Amino acid sequence: LLQEIKQLQTIEMTKNISPRLDEWQDQTKNLVEQDGIRVLCLYLDQKSGKVNLIADSESQKRLVHSRVVLTELENILESEVDEKEKLRLYNHNQVREGEESCSKSGHICHNPAPMFQLAWERNLLTSISCFAGKKWFPDVKDYDKLPAEILRIIFGFLKPDDLKHVLLVSKKWKSVADEAVLWASFDLPQKCRENSEHFYRFLDLFSLSSKLQHLTLTGCESPPDDNLDVNIDYFKFEIKDDHIHHLMNLELASIEIKSIDLSKVSDEVLGKLVNRCQQCDIIEYFEDYPSPPNNNFLDLSSDDDDVKKLFLGVKKITAIFRESQEGSKLKSLRLRYLRKNDMRESVKLDLSSIPSDILATAFSQLEVIDLENLQFTSEQLSSVFDDGLGRSLRRLRLHGVEMDFIQARHLMKTLDSRCQLEKLDLSEVDVRQIPSMFLAGVINKIEWVVLKDLKIKSDQIEEIFLSITRGDSAMKHLGMFGMNNSLSEVDEEVFAKAVNKLESVAFDETLSKDLIEGMFTVMSIQTNLKIIGMPGKQIPVDAFENIQEVDEKVLAEALNNLRSVRIDLGNFDRDCFFNMPQLITFFKQLSSRSELKRIVREDWPDWSRFPY
Repeated sequence: LLQEIKQLQTIEMTKNISPRLDEWQDQTKNLVEQDGIRVLCLYLDQKSGKVNLIADSESQKRLVHSRVVLTELENILESEVDEKEKLRLYNHNQVREGEESCSKSGHICHNPAPMFQLAWERNLLTSISCFAGKKWFPDVKDYDKLPAEILRIIFGFLKPDDLKHVLLVSKKWKSVADEAVLWASFDLPQKCRENSEHFYRFLDLFSLSSKLQHLTLTGCESPPDDNLDVNIDYFKFEIKDDHIHHLMNLELASIEIKSIDLSKVSDEVLGKLVNRCQQCDIIEYFEDYPSPPNNNFLDLSSDDDDVKKLFLGVKKITAIFRESQEGSKLKSLRLRYLRKNDMRESVKLDLSSIPSDILATAFSQLEVIDLENLQFTSEQLSSVFDDGLGRSLRRLRLHGVEMDFIQARHLMKTLDSRCQLEKLDLSEVDVRQIPSMFLAGVINKIEWVVLKDLKIKSDQIEEIFLSITRGDSAMKHLGMFGMNNSLSEVDEEVFAKAVNKLESVAFDETLSKDLIEGMFTVMSIQTNLKIIGMPGKQIPVDAFENIQEVDEKVLAEALNNLRSVRIDLGNFDRDCFFNMPQLITFFKQLSSRSELKRIVREDWPDWSRFPY
């Protein structure tokens, strides 16, 4: 508060009142020390000439009993300031209760309401007596005059449960709220998942069902997904063909299938439903049963429940691919196979029974392919790489899809010659036999690249970085994980220059000391980096184990050259490796020169959400 008062001395209008402000400081100390006012901010707006007062609700109540201090400030201003009529003491909190609202449109009292009006302000000729009783919200009909573009932005912040009420306000609101883009997150209501009667009633009788664009089919088994709300997403009844036929009457844009028993649904019917959507996410779970045969590849040709327990099965997955041959709207396919006990060795879903030509045809129509922990034959992979990855493909993610160096080279040749990828995410692929120049050329054509647990040589990684430093790269975002042994042999100067030419980079927390120091040294001078991490998922910089080795001044300047930085200061699964001098220097740098717009911290989780 005292700092804010001293700022008045820098204003030309009040330059003559500094001696009396010194006297007033003693009284303001009493506000804080005796009256217990915790949050109080006083400042003078140079453009408007208004003295602004901001306080929290508790402090505002206490100020009512401390008007003597504010009266003293008024006397100072009134006696010393020539243009005193331009000064008004404002409160930015809501208007006082119990006042009459003003009915005069465009009246001066529709400015922010003052809590403490100065004497000369009350005597102004303008009708300011109703100032404190300003009505904050005009009649609803006034909002109908807002452009549709503005209403669309406002409505975009509403959840479907609130948006449905907007439809009833007025014809104009309904015309905007009816737009499909606002209902993209609308899923089947919870009540419809409790029994068939509610399900049919909603789809047959309620017009709101026509706005359903996304469908989540989740069963009663609990998948290892902490984001899944079991009270909302779970179906409590058995899904049959007739339920699916009703859903096919809707214009669904996306469908998500996970951990649900669809054994009563015919393969063909499910295939038709999926191929009517533009996006399909399938998460297949394998429960812990006796050790799977065939070298950790699950044989789904057996119907023995003692060997496996799957919620969907290969037959239905095959039917989805077959149905796409007849014409499909599907543009994005995400097929992941997860084990409920991920502490044991990964088990892959064997899809070798699906004909190669059907796989290739199905994939050729897609813009997004995301496959995880799946087993294909060499013939299938060759067919997919030859005919299944087309020019329309924009995003490719292959995690745990095993391929030897011949298949890996085939993939890279296809990406180089035909595909126009925007995102590539590869893991567990052996690329050591691919020439460094060729591999770097393919990788650097892609804007967003994530490489995880690749079998790769240090000279191959260095060539990727050299291409970036030469400006021969379209890459903006790079993530490298599980490859620290190869990374540690890369020249630190090449590494540091390359990563600072990108917009975002992400590495393991165990990145070597030399690479960490080199990266932040270049960053402190000049960088294109906006964040550490990938867009939408920043990495806490204090989690790097060797971050303490970086000079505190270098680190402070480097982080303040970013646009956003995440500092967790340690949480439930990470330690904080910042030392106190680094933290102090970083925050001091904020007040002098900084490009930072956001500082992010991820707190400890809410353990009450967990059942144990």
